[in-house]
Order: sequence, then C-alpha cells, then structure tokens
Amino acid sequence: MQPIWIIRVLFVLTLTLCGYWIGKSSSGHGLEFSAVALMLALFIVVVEYATRILSAKKIVLGALGGFAGLIFSSLFRDTFPARMMGGEQAETAVTAACNLLFMYFGVVMALRNADRISVSRLRFFITSPRGEDSIILDTSVIIDGRIREIYEKGFLSKTAILPSFVVDELQTLADSRDIVKRHTGRKGLDNLESFRKVLDFELVEKDYPGEKDVDHKLIVMAKELGATIVTNDFNLTKVCGLHKVPAINVNLLAAALRPNLTVGDQLYLQITRQGKDEEQGVGYLEDGTMVVVDNARVLIGKTIPVTVISLMQTNAGRLAFGRLLDTEDGTGKSSSSEDALPVMESPTPPARGELAKR
Repeated sequence: MQPIWIIRVLFVLTLTLCGYWIGKSSSGHGLEFSAVALMLALFIVVVEYATRILSAKKIVLGALGGFAGLIFSSLFRDTFPARMMGGEQAETAVTAACNLLFMYFGVVMALRNADRISVSRLRFFITSPRGEDSIILDTSVIIDGRIREIYEKGFLSKTAILPSFVVDELQTLADSRDIVKRHTGRKGLDNLESFRKVLDFELVEKDYPGEKDVDHKLIVMAKELGATIVTNDFNLTKVCGLHKVPAINVNLLAAALRPNLTVGDQLYLQITRQGKDEEQGVGYLEDGTMVVVDNARVLIGKTIPVTVISLMQTNAGRLAFGRLLDTEDGTGKSSSSEDALPVMESPTPPARGELAKR
C-alpha cells in the first residue's frame, strides 16, 4: 500500500473516533456522531482524490460555480414569504436543500463547460523561480536532442516542464520488443540525463486519464498552465494551432534558419555518393539539403565548386540541382583555365563568402 493511502485510512479512523468521543461525551449518542464523522471523512477523502484527477482549472471553475450557486440559492429563498416556511426547522431544511441544489448545478455546469472557458490570461500555471513562462517538452523533441543546443546557445531560457506521461511513453518505447522503438526510447532517456546539465526542467507528475493519447494530454496541460509546447511533430503543431495553444516546432525553426539558397549561387560541395543517373553525384549542405550535381560521379569523395541551377521543394525537404562550376561541355573540365576553381580533397568546404570573393 502506498504511503498516501495509509495517511487517508488513518485520517478516516481518527475523524471517526473523534466523532464518537464528542458524541459520547456531549449527548451520549456516540454511534450516531461517529457515523456522521465517518461520512464526513469519506467525503473529504473523495474530494481530495478528485483534485488529483481533475485539473487545476476545473477545480477553480468548480469552486466558482459552487459559489455562484450559493448566491442564486440566497436570491431564490428570498422570493418565498416567511409564513410559507412553517417554522424555524422547516426554514433550516429549505435553506439547506436550496444550497445543496444550487451548488450542485453550479459545480456541474462549470465542469461541463470548462473546455469552453479560457483561464490562460489569469495565469493559473506553474511558475518558475524567476517568474518566467514555461515550455512543455514533447516526446519527439526529447528524442531529437537539439533542444539542448538551443538552450546552450541561449535562444531559450524558460523553465522546461517534463510531464510524467512523456517519461512513461519513453520508458514504454525503451522496453519495446521492436529494435527501432527500443533504440529510440533509450536514446530519449539518455538525452534526459544529459539535459539535466543544461536544462532547468521540472518533472510534473500529473496525468489525464480522460485523454486518449499523449498529444491530447500535452494540449490539455498547456491550456491549464498557459505554457508553450515544444515539439518536432508537424501534426501536433497543426492541432495546437486549432486549439489556440502556442507551439514551437524545432524542425520549422531549423528550416527558417537555413541559408537562403537561390538559383545561381556558387558553393563548395563534397560529393558523397552516386546519384540516380549514372553520371550524377550527390552531396549535402550543412542543413541537410540534398544537392544533385550533373557529371560529378567521378568526383565522389572530393569537394568541388558547384553552381545551383534549380531548386525543388518536396515533402521530405528542399532539393537542389547543380552543375560543376565553369563547365560548358558537361565533362567537368573548365572552359577557362585561369578562372577555374580547384577541386579540393579536403572534406571541409570553405564558407560561401570565401567562394564569392574568388
């Protein structure tokens, strides 16, 4: 049994015994008072357990709904003449019944419409020690690992929130029988260990049993805390937009920071493999953009000057086509020996600005 349940049981027993002692010493009705105390203790435990299941937003809205119900109950009772109450006991019973009835409807209506009410501007969220906003880490961004570099370079300084259900998903992947999933999960857990040296993240042990998957749980938590979700999932980014939840997609950020490659640009490129056609060579820019170069198959392993002749945007990313610089006959030989740029053996190409100076 967990310690929290031991505390709950001791609380119920203690309150029941106190009720029996009070009833026995005051009026001799110890059993009746102990029964009332037992019901009250159980009610308190149920309310306390409900606070674990319900979100902070729903708890606050439920309390406000109950308070509004009491106000309406008071207004409703005032419409009855005093002579209709039939005495003090009847008036007390009617008052208690009205209070319970209107409180019930107030709480139920508040909880039923909680998703339609936004409390983000009221700032009901977990604040960091510096009072800054927070971000919520998604499973994909933890596995990716680039969020650490973003923090190291100072582009993000907000306190990171790590939900417990995200850690559970990583552990499930790490325990999977599938080799790829197991490797992915273990990589995510290893990244978490390295993140502790850089990220000031806070582990929040909270779950949402009513939500079907991790993505929906992240959205609900972000709404409650007024936080921003950081992810690599394009679909989650779109869903966050529909729910008006702020989200940062690291892949979109990386794409926005790519060099603005245009037709006619000249750059050094290392040819790493053969292309689809026999005479083509393929190389990659630092941001991962694939460049297909005509007549570069014989130059695999070399760093060569290339001119960009066309660009194409695909579902997988940006694709560029190029040709050897200063070539006219498609053989890779320079048309002018004076202006030709040398083919380099070094795998590290110089900066684009250096090539432009030439």
